[in-house]
Amino acid sequence: MKRLIAVLLTVVLLVFALPLAIQAHAVGFDLPNVYFRGNGQDIYDENGTVVYDFDVSGDQIKAVAKRVLPLLLKGFVTNDYSEYYKAFGEEMSQIYDRCQLDENGNPKYGTGISAASKQENLNRVHLDVKDRNGQYYDMGYCFLYDWRLDPFEVVDEIDAYIDGILETTGKEKVNLLCTCLGGDLVLAYLSKYGTEKVNGIGFQQTVAFGAELVDETFSGRINLDPDAIERFVNDEFLRRMMQDNNATLYAFLQETIALAQETGALKGATDLFMKTLYDRLYEGLAPELVLATYGTWPGYWSMVTASHYASTRDFIFGEAGSEKYEKYKGLIEKLDHYDDAVRQQIPTLLKTAKNEGHPIAITVYYGDQMPPVLESADEQGDVWTTVRYASLGATTSKVGTTLSDEYLAQRKAAGYEAYLSPDRQIDASTCMFPDSTWFIKGAIHNDIGIGNDRIYAPVFNRGATVTTIDGFPQFLVFDRDTLTVSPMTEENMHTETYAVDPQPQSFGEKLRAFFDHVKAWFTLLFELLQSL
Repeated sequence: MKRLIAVLLTVVLLVFALPLAIQAHAVGFDLPNVYFRGNGQDIYDENGTVVYDFDVSGDQIKAVAKRVLPLLLKGFVTNDYSEYYKAFGEEMSQIYDRCQLDENGNPKYGTGISAASKQENLNRVHLDVKDRNGQYYDMGYCFLYDWRLDPFEVVDEIDAYIDGILETTGKEKVNLLCTCLGGDLVLAYLSKYGTEKVNGIGFQQTVAFGAELVDETFSGRINLDPDAIERFVNDEFLRRMMQDNNATLYAFLQETIALAQETGALKGATDLFMKTLYDRLYEGLAPELVLATYGTWPGYWSMVTASHYASTRDFIFGEAGSEKYEKYKGLIEKLDHYDDAVRQQIPTLLKTAKNEGHPIAITVYYGDQMPPVLESADEQGDVWTTVRYASLGATTSKVGTTLSDEYLAQRKAAGYEAYLSPDRQIDASTCMFPDSTWFIKGAIHNDIGIGNDRIYAPVFNRGATVTTIDGFPQFLVFDRDTLTVSPMTEENMHTETYAVDPQPQSFGEKLRAFFDHVKAWFTLLFELLQSL
């Protein structure tokens, strides 16, 4: 009984002490924040059934394989893969049918966010969401939306949402804060409604300026690099994802890739794929797969970069006047409008807002490997998008390397030393907003809200910069064990699980490494077979 009482008292103390501890360190916002999250909001049909799910079942994969593999073999014989492309697209379209949009970019089957989410938007605007000090929370007014849609179909609802908040709170302006895909809504809103009701604008690891995972897969710019594959297998992102499920299998995968890399087998396999299969399969298959899965979502198209949009559109839909182009003409009109009004105008939209006195803050995550099937696999990024795009122009080293001594010396001589990261991987001086762009190493794309109150609140409240927030300089490190952020130093700056600027090995060192990998591979294989 005494033990039970002690446990209960501990829980009570924690429950009441935690808000006090958070409050003691939190920084409130003077104005309400309208927050836009990224994709992932559940999508329902008219019956209230969830229709959106990235997962594909084993039975579905078997059904697809049963139909398309014979056609793939036929293509190898005849060198005509058109039947294979079409069949693969049809099978995947059936799997994703309930969450696709139609040829005009409109929901099919009455799909959208839940009735409860819509009601939450209506209810939220009637609340004055303040803390005990009378300040506003960072995500206090979270706007829920169907992230598949053309952003311009959502911004009128956003404007009404903002009007409701202003009426309830008695304020004249709000801050706009967004994560990931939510950035395209912010940009579309600025394009249509301007900044009359806006104070500050904040972008957290946004993909609104471009996301290679979509930009390169939609356009068919795929590459298999053995070094990138090895880094990805050793990356913290994959390590966390696999170790929780099967640590032995993950270790075996690591050793298999390392051994294949040591023997040259990995390079041979990737070269074979790129030279013999890629041209035959992917470039013909990509348009079918894109339109069968995510290619009817204007929200995803907003992640295609400004320099690649036109060529990517033509790659997926064909040239103007073609049969496929005419079929999807309604959707294409929406995509073109977003490109003209937003994507190509991003520098103008944001610089105008900044010059009119609206503070802008950007946080960028990095230190993790981009997917190894992308051309950008050797770029600094957060698994989903690169630092270059998320920061609007930072100069970075390649993954596993540092900026050259010559480059660093030139930037220091030009007076930009303060913008160079301690790990020698980022030059922030080339960003669009170098004095209000923060970089957090060790955080991945879905680590939402790191340092929100300590960065965005001072920027929105008083126009703080990377040099005026105590304890939050431009370059920071995220500690996943303690869930804390601290200034980057020589001691904590290497969060990578792969080597940075590795030293060349002698022949003897390479030979010993090879035999170590062979020994480890057989040991893990035996353990894996035992577990099975």
